Amino acid sequence: MELNLLITVTDRIRSKDFISMMRRHGITTILNLTGHGTASQDMLSILGLESSDKILLLAAADKQKTDKIFKDAVQKLYIEVPGNGIMTAIPIRCIGGTKTLNYLTNDKNIDSTPPEISFDKEMIFVIMNSGYSDELMDAARGAGAGGGTVIDAKGTGAKFAQKFFGLTIAEDKQIVIIVTKSKDRTAIISEIMKKCGPGTAPGAVAFSVPATQIAGLRIGEEES
Repeated sequence: MELNLLITVTDRIRSKDFISMMRRHGITTILNLTGHGTASQDMLSILGLESSDKILLLAAADKQKTDKIFKDAVQKLYIEVPGNGIMTAIPIRCIGGTKTLNYLTNDKNIDSTPPEISFDKEMIFVIMNSGYSDELMDAARGAGAGGGTVIDAKGTGAKFAQKFFGLTIAEDKQIVIIVTKSKDRTAIISEIMKKCGPGTAPGAVAFSVPATQIAGLRIGEEES
């Protein structure tokens, strides 16, 4: 069966509606993280907007629940309206035992066989030193990326990183999440590594994961 990690990015007020909606569909385990958008202060000033906290929600759902949640997100929470949020489904390929599966899904009878999935969109994760999100997004946008979401984090493993990468992982970190088309992923990551990778002040490392569904984000024009 297909089991997805649902990642929802929205503001603090709307996050309560998304949590309530997921719980109505039987999702009991929802992780809540705090972040902020990547729009620069200059751009916000031009548009007359204020910077606002972003909430990142993580939850697991099977294919049937995923489809229902995406439908409600579009029809009832208007996620396709700009500014209301972004929702992405990422396939989970491996589960650490039946107890983990039961914890994530609250379903003891769920089939844990991994599915065969094709995808044309991906979610890029960039881990970097704190305070360089503007520089990183400038590099990413130069390769065709849209916006992103920044999550504050704390790293570990400083001795290993200093020995092999010259990075200081124990300092404050930020994680930047960018959703893009699969065909653009390599160019975006390459540009990030070129301008913000190891050896630079941001000290960024990046990887991507597939996304089976996306709502609330327009990634260029759909190809005919």
